[in-house]
This record gives sequence, structure tokens and C-alpha cells, in this order.
Amino acid sequence: MKKFRRAIIFSVILILAAACILGGVLISNSMTGGKKDRMADNITDTEKKTVPDLNTAKKAMDVFLTNFYVKEGDGGYIAGEDFWQQAEIFEIVIDAYEQTKDKKYLDLMDEMYRGFVKEHGSDWSSNEFNDDIMWMTIGCARAYEATGQSEYLEQARKHFKIVFDRAWSEDLGGGLFWKTENKTKNSCINCPAVIAACLLHKITGEDEYIEKALMIYKWEKENLFGTTGAVFDAYDLTTGVNQWASTYNQGTFIGAAMMLYQYSKDESYLKDAVLAADYTVNTMFSGQIMNTEGDGRDLPGFKGILARWMGKFVRECGQDQYKDWLEKNAQAAWNNRNTKGIMWTLWNQKTEDTFYSAWGCSAGVSMLFNWE
Repeated sequence: MKKFRRAIIFSVILILAAACILGGVLISNSMTGGKKDRMADNITDTEKKTVPDLNTAKKAMDVFLTNFYVKEGDGGYIAGEDFWQQAEIFEIVIDAYEQTKDKKYLDLMDEMYRGFVKEHGSDWSSNEFNDDIMWMTIGCARAYEATGQSEYLEQARKHFKIVFDRAWSEDLGGGLFWKTENKTKNSCINCPAVIAACLLHKITGEDEYIEKALMIYKWEKENLFGTTGAVFDAYDLTTGVNQWASTYNQGTFIGAAMMLYQYSKDESYLKDAVLAADYTVNTMFSGQIMNTEGDGRDLPGFKGILARWMGKFVRECGQDQYKDWLEKNAQAAWNNRNTKGIMWTLWNQKTEDTFYSAWGCSAGVSMLFNWE
């Protein structure tokens, strides 16, 4: 009933938003769940030229929350988004805390988690998408690292086991299935699973997690990692390998290789991460601004995941050769925000004063917190 009520509310919001667009009214505050005065409506020319720092990132987060976050009782949620988008925006809040150590993000993390559990429960096994569950497993493991709250760790352990037990098979020589229908083995489940396993090993010290991380990564590299550094999308049991490369798969592969390098000090993992990062910067985007993935339901938020893991790669492994490119993208995203401070995912063009999905606007916030 609650979900139905929220669906009705959101539908009404969409109708009102469309009416505002037709009337020529600016509506970027139409989905607010909090204060509307966190940032002035008018952005000065001087502000537009600044390189975004963490204070700018915090301002961008405030604007994002003003427009898209809805508080409900003792919880909260991002309006209009589903399971995995909620999980990834939850991770952006963790990014914000890790980078700033501002306690308000701990409070927001707790509130968003309560909202997530209110909507999805504390057992997510009914979700047929294994990657959906693994995204929130990563979020819970990271939230435990930030807070020490046992519930987060319990959820991470529980759901990693659920996914691994039902998704791993010897079809195609190993790897995890993307969905419970067991037709394709995708990078979007295998790379995040390596990250989750590495996090759980780091937290618990239990060997089974690192053993699974190594096993999954080996399959991923042998089957879905090209010699150029491209991370291929999926291996279908019937049609073979889909070689499409996307920012989020590039990002999680970098994160997986980085974490295994940090664990083992084996240079081969570092070389894999560098190869994937080089391909992303030089081949996918020719060293320029990321101005793609603006269409569809899932694509618009992908590059926020890349920002997280490439940013960590720079900071934690000293890979400063990518910092200028990350900064360039952060600056473009921020400088092309609209008058309310919203950054749509097409970072090399001006964000209009109109209605956008929260997911597509979250990528810029992630980049601002993660580029330095």
C-alpha cells in the first residue's frame, strides 16, 4: 500500500512537472523533500569559473537533496528511483562522508538505509537481479566501515552469500549469472561481486571472501576483459560475448583490480586497472569530457560509478595521470549546471531548467566528491 501511495504521489508530481514545462515555468525544485533555499537561484559568472572543491561538492549535494530527496517518517528515499539506483545514490552519501568526515552524512546514511528497508525489507532475495542486490551489498559493507554498525555488516554478509550461492555456476567455465533466469553472465554482477568480496575480507579477515574474489575476477578477466582494456558487457549462453563497453563496468573493473592489487601486491592487477582506465580515458572519450549515456532508464547514472572507482584508484594507488581528466570532467559538470545548481549527465552541455531524473543528476555529484 505504501509503495502504491508513493507511486500515485510521484505520478502526480510528474503531471505537475509536465504542466510547468508547458507553461514555461522553471521546475527544478518540483521534487523537493527538504529546504528550498540551500542555494541561490542565480549562479554568478565568477562561481561558474571555479574548479569544484569539496565545499562545492557539498553544495551540489545540498541542491540534489533539495530537489530529489523525500523524508518519510524516520527514513527517506530518492524520488522516482528503484532498488539499484537507490543503492548507488546511498553510496554517493558514503563517498561524501569518506571525503569530508561531516557527521551530517552519517545521519543521512542511516536515514536513507531505514527508508530503503521500509520499501524493500531486510531480505532482498526476491529481487531477480543479482547485480541489484550486490550494489547494496557493497553499500552496506562500506556503511559498516564508516559507522561500525553491525546491521550493515550482517546485511552485507547475508546478501553476498545469497547472490553467490544462486548465481555462480560452471556454465561457461564459472562466473556469476546476472539474473535468476540464468541466461547471461555480465560484468555488472561479476565486477561488483569482486569488490564486495574484497570489502568483506578486509572487514572480517575471512579467507572465503578473498578466495571468491580471486575466483570471480579470474573468470571476468578471461572472458569479459579485452586486450585493449575494454570491459565487455556480457557473455550470453546462446549468443556469446557482447563487447559493448560502458562507464560503470569500466569503473567497477578498475575497482576490482585495484582492491586485489591492494590485497596481494601482485603487479598484474595494477596493470589490469591501468589498462582499463587508459581505455576509458583515451579510447572511449579521447581524453575529453564524458558527454554520453543520456538516454534510457539506467545509463544516465553510470558515470558516477566510474567516478567513484577511478577517483579511489588515483587517491589510493597514486595514479595521478588520471587526475587532470577527472578534474576536467568535474569542472565541466559543475560549470554546466542550471540556475538551480542541478547537473544533468551530459556534462559538456548546459543543463536546462527543466525536469530531470535524480539518477541522471547523481553522476555529477559523485564526480565532484570523487575527482580529488
